[in-house]
Amino acid sequence: MYIYIYILYAYIKTHLRELEVQVGGLAPPTNPVNLGNTGLLSLDPSPDKLPLYYQLLDRHTWMEKVHCYSTIMYSLLSGNNLKRSSVSISLSTKRRRQAPLNHNVPQQQVDMLIQGINQVYQNMTLNISRPFGNNAVVQVTLGRELRAVVTFKGILIEWVVFRAYNEPLLDDDGMVDLYTPSLYEVFQKVTDNANVAMLNFCSPGFSDLSVRSFFTWLHSFASLFTDVCIRCSNHLHNHLPPTWREFRTLDAFHEECKP
Repeated sequence: MYIYIYILYAYIKTHLRELEVQVGGLAPPTNPVNLGNTGLLSLDPSPDKLPLYYQLLDRHTWMEKVHCYSTIMYSLLSGNNLKRSSVSISLSTKRRRQAPLNHNVPQQQVDMLIQGINQVYQNMTLNISRPFGNNAVVQVTLGRELRAVVTFKGILIEWVVFRAYNEPLLDDDGMVDLYTPSLYEVFQKVTDNANVAMLNFCSPGFSDLSVRSFFTWLHSFASLFTDVCIRCSNHLHNHLPPTWREFRTLDAFHEECKP
């Protein structure tokens, strides 16, 4: 028994010496990976933490490759003069500088636009005032159906509020009330839809057309309480008339029936 143990000990000692000689002959790595204290993870005896160190090594290797490739790409792109791109960028910059500022236009231009719209519709009256400076505030009276306040920023519509015909447009101080909502749910719904329409028709490149399109849409509410819904063919749904108007066709829909 002791003879077998001695032979096994001599065998292990011989191969261990060979292993030490081979390890001593290995060249040190040229680019050692220094991950700081994370190297201690490889010494953790816990089997669920041991793979973390090798995963970090793998991620570090990939990051080194990405850094190397990005450096090469930068050197290639920096040596190539993108003349066409630079020309197009300069042209687009000039066009932006030459584009008109729709929020800073002469008052006469806005007045002429509103007066032209006022002459088109017989049952809709537009009154212009400027209680807060250069920006126009238009008080709209549409037949005996409703009233509205349309606030402009230059020649762009900024805010809209609808009220019933019997609700005032002025506050207690005699100033135009821009933000107080209507007491009636039907006009609250129309106000929400009007602000959606304002954003839909907004086109800074064609500001006159966008304003005219919005007031055409607004005028479609002249028959607010007589129109029937295109989809359900009813006047009322949930005790409300059709408060939505399709932007292109001006067809009337209930809130629940709109496309």
